[in-house]
Amino acid sequence: MIYVVIILLFASLVILHELGHFWAARRGGVLVEEFGVGFPPLAWGKKIKGTLYSINWLPLGGFVRLKGEDGTTKGKDSFLSAPIGTKSKILLAGVGMNFLTAVVLLYGLAVTGMPGLGQFEPTFLHPAYAQPKQLVVVDVVKGSPAEQAGIRKGDLLLQANDAKPATETELANFTKAHAGQRVTLSVQTGQAMVRTLDVQLRPAASAGGYLGVGAQPIYKLRYNPLSALVAAVWTTGALFVATIVGVVQLVVGIPALLIGLFQPTVPAAAEQASGPLGIVFIFQSVSTLGPAYVVLFLANIAVALAAFNVLPLPALDGGRLALVWWQKLTGRVLTPELEAQIHGYGFLALLGLMLVVTVYDIRKFF
Repeated sequence: MIYVVIILLFASLVILHELGHFWAARRGGVLVEEFGVGFPPLAWGKKIKGTLYSINWLPLGGFVRLKGEDGTTKGKDSFLSAPIGTKSKILLAGVGMNFLTAVVLLYGLAVTGMPGLGQFEPTFLHPAYAQPKQLVVVDVVKGSPAEQAGIRKGDLLLQANDAKPATETELANFTKAHAGQRVTLSVQTGQAMVRTLDVQLRPAASAGGYLGVGAQPIYKLRYNPLSALVAAVWTTGALFVATIVGVVQLVVGIPALLIGLFQPTVPAAAEQASGPLGIVFIFQSVSTLGPAYVVLFLANIAVALAAFNVLPLPALDGGRLALVWWQKLTGRVLTPELEAQIHGYGFLALLGLMLVVTVYDIRKFF
């Protein structure tokens, strides 16, 4: 079931992306020959005012087919004949739609309770706490006192003896101070009742930690309606820039990624990257924290789609835009066949990179 949910959520973001291209093309006078939901084979279609609206059998997103985008068909309503400004707007409209989607989702969270994002928070707005800080378990070491006591990923650590640790540092200080002793922990799994656990911590200098968990604080911040808009735009922009930096580091780190395939460790370039498999595991984790975290996850994916597509890499919107401007500035016109080859090879390279990242996802999550 979770795979169906992820496919539907991701497909909805891709369709919104393509809807941006669709609206920009229509406003720019370029004929949209087909607006498809899903990918062929065709399940149903209807032509309205020159545009075929189709529903296809592969539910993996959607697509827009423009007149003249293959570089062969001319005419006043053709993408090939459109001014460079119109072409730029059409190519960037999908990125803009994903950026706008993230802003809308984050605005809804900001007025109701946005999960904490640490360095990406606009602290200058001075929000109020909609939910105080709590510690959530993000990792449990195998064979550790935590695992033996029944602590699992996603559990909330509410209390340790009489203390209420709100950060990983406070928890680490507590376990270090009580190394080798029996402690009482209060934990909560999802919406279930609080459990009180009697845990024997490892002695000092033990490998794997005294308790054997990785934890991070979760909390929610609430903004007034006007500040919420600023917070949504600020956070979207900060995530956008951070994602671009991450993708650039991933591309630059390709040699290290390839070498790392033959080594037992995960290179730094792959630590923060996730492919489809990693997204499934991350979604499973955040879904246990409640609807707000699912919406935040969806906003992050929308930002990732925007940031990834704006980069000047072949087969992406940014790559197509770069070629359009290169031809304009140099006066050189690429043949449709050559342009198709450039984007085709770029697409294969991106698939290869995704495969490599998936290998590292298997190492990280299994």
